Amino acid sequence: MQEEQKNSNEEEQECKVDKKTEECSIANKIDYKGYIKRCFNRNIELKFDFLVISHFFGRWIPFAIAVGFITGSIAALMDVLIININKFLTTNVIIVLIYPLLVSVMVGFLTSKDTSVAGAGIGYSVLHLKSKTYLKFKSLVYKFILSVFVLSGGFIAGREGPSFFLGVGIGEWVGKSYGLGKGYKNILGLIGGGAFTGALLKAPLGSSIFAMELENMYDFDYRPFTPMIIASIISYLTFSFFRGTHPFILLTDKPEWTLTSIPYIIIMGLVISLITYIYTFLFHFSIDVSKIISAVKRPILGTLVAIPFLIGLYIVTKDIDMLSAPAHMSIVSKLAQVPFPIYVDIAIIIFTLMITSLTIGFGIPGGLVLPNLIIGAATGNIFGHMFPNEMVMFTLAGMGSALSAAAKTPLAAIVMITEMSHADVVIPMTSAVITSYITSFGFSLYLGQENALRPLLKRRSVKK
Repeated sequence: MQEEQKNSNEEEQECKVDKKTEECSIANKIDYKGYIKRCFNRNIELKFDFLVISHFFGRWIPFAIAVGFITGSIAALMDVLIININKFLTTNVIIVLIYPLLVSVMVGFLTSKDTSVAGAGIGYSVLHLKSKTYLKFKSLVYKFILSVFVLSGGFIAGREGPSFFLGVGIGEWVGKSYGLGKGYKNILGLIGGGAFTGALLKAPLGSSIFAMELENMYDFDYRPFTPMIIASIISYLTFSFFRGTHPFILLTDKPEWTLTSIPYIIIMGLVISLITYIYTFLFHFSIDVSKIISAVKRPILGTLVAIPFLIGLYIVTKDIDMLSAPAHMSIVSKLAQVPFPIYVDIAIIIFTLMITSLTIGFGIPGGLVLPNLIIGAATGNIFGHMFPNEMVMFTLAGMGSALSAAAKTPLAAIVMITEMSHADVVIPMTSAVITSYITSFGFSLYLGQENALRPLLKRRSVKK
């Protein structure tokens, strides 16, 4: 009897469970139907927003393509002029060492007419993007002329400073001609800056990320990403059509790495972070000191003081490619593969800090990416002596680490070095990049960058 009762109780429970599941399924069906009815009653429909789509494909895509063709063509012309002037200069070492002084006179003259063309270019551009004005056409012409002569030889200056400045101006004016108003000026400038830099450095994806990380440090903004990628790829293809597809950092050896070298890579990231801190202090101190001098004399005086360091750099390295770095970056390729004596690596780091602070800091147009790549490569070359078979990996990781610490662009640093070298060292490079990035919070080489974390922390501290 007890067993029969148990069985009956179990059957009743099973029936209750079945009824509940049936009721639940029915209820779900009813809720689902009710939800559909409510959606239709409220006129909520799945539809394409043709207005937004037509605006995107009708204006932004043609704009991106136009910017890509224009920036790629101008970048190719710029590269041709730089390479040919450099070929003439390198016929005699004395000419290369006197040449910077002549260029500094030209810089002083044009700077007196337009102060916006002086210096690195990116710092001014980042600040300009936050304004409501457009870059003047004469500013773009002056910047182009000065940049061609500066990057041809004698200086240690990067291409990305002038290219970003010129790209921002091109993006703004092309956007204006397409009827995109001042409300889009910030995005227009970023797209142009990323496209021009992507062509001149042969790193379209990395340069696009670089542009967005620069403008919004610690606060990534994806809005201009799609048109910027399109513009950068078109610009890169246009540039490559005229100038070839060879990598910017030419490697003959393939990078190798092992897990045992990771701790040393992290230590290298810490060392680079310290060097970047010294570099940032020295560079901004030079900018402050230069303000005491008039705009005309500023670049001349800075270059005069820097020339002994240029001579010393040539004597130590015994390589004229060191004085032609902006033209073809052969010295970076050598640092990435050839074990330099450690004292030469240290000299390269110190002289690069001094030369760029006295030239770019005093108003000579040029970028800071190349100096940081040289500093990172030289530091990696030092660590590479411990792992001779992994020299390429250490130097490439050092370049990415230095760029990340100086510009606060960790993602761009990894992608740019990969694109510029056509080598895959992402995992070890990430270790160095993250280390230098985290330990270098709070300071940046570029003016105009704002730390988005600071106001957030202030608001939280006030609430407490």
